[in-house]
Amino acid sequence: MTTRSQREFLKVQLLETQHLRELAGTHPLMSRAFAYREEELREKLAALPPGAKEPRTVLFFSGEPVQGSLGIDASFAGRVLEPFQSMVMADYADRWHGVLGSRGRLAGEQQSRLLLTALPRGSFGLELTRAPDDQLFGEDQLADTLSHVTRLVESAARSDEDFAAQLDETAPRVIQNLKDFLEVVAKGRAGLRLESGDFRCTMTPVEAKTAFDRVSGTITNDETLELGGVFKGALLESWRFDFVTEEGHSISGKIDENLTEEQVAELNKRFFNERCVGTFEKTTVLFQNGRVRTTHVLKDLRAR
Repeated sequence: MTTRSQREFLKVQLLETQHLRELAGTHPLMSRAFAYREEELREKLAALPPGAKEPRTVLFFSGEPVQGSLGIDASFAGRVLEPFQSMVMADYADRWHGVLGSRGRLAGEQQSRLLLTALPRGSFGLELTRAPDDQLFGEDQLADTLSHVTRLVESAARSDEDFAAQLDETAPRVIQNLKDFLEVVAKGRAGLRLESGDFRCTMTPVEAKTAFDRVSGTITNDETLELGGVFKGALLESWRFDFVTEEGHSISGKIDENLTEEQVAELNKRFFNERCVGTFEKTTVLFQNGRVRTTHVLKDLRAR
């Protein structure tokens, strides 16, 4: 059960207890018991922090793949989980490792792996929980990723502007996984309620189709280019760089995941504040509403 679901459950219990306390009136035993129960529920509610994040998410489905609270089509469940897990892994790699190529293995795959731990009823739900490991801050990092993924899915169902704004913090590879996830939901004519911590998004089968069409209309183009300019340095902790082109345009972005810390340190030593030629992977994202987002990944530097 997510934090939001716990809060809603406790609120219902509190309202029922207050109603029973009113019915008990001045009964010497019942009124006191209900008063104690009401105080206990208030304390539990207060202990749940607002805006909470947690390394757990629940996907509730409705529509054609679901038979009430009895079960869900096994083929649909298998198809929908793979792109969701891939989306979480890609966002985790980008958010916490600072490196995310357009293809290949992802950094932090083990720390962002999810386990199917429960099948909540209501509609029919699939509860996914962080797989145990020895990562010190793994729970908090994955919780942040899951809340971002939930907001991302919600923005896709809401509007072009909301989706474009949310993607300002999203790597292009995550977009493709989001598209694959929504495609399974839309083609399965399913409704979705996605919960993680205090974050929730809900969409009907019609809204899922709209969300899929919106994400499908987002075009991503990759190209490799060389630019002359002045290298302003790279930070190893954030794995980011700054570069000013000969035309005076500032470029900031991430460093290629294939470079080592030693190689980046050498680039800093040789080219910091010097004129040089940079090799970049440029990614341009075109949104349905006409908005354009461009990112750069530093591949290498060489002397002019």
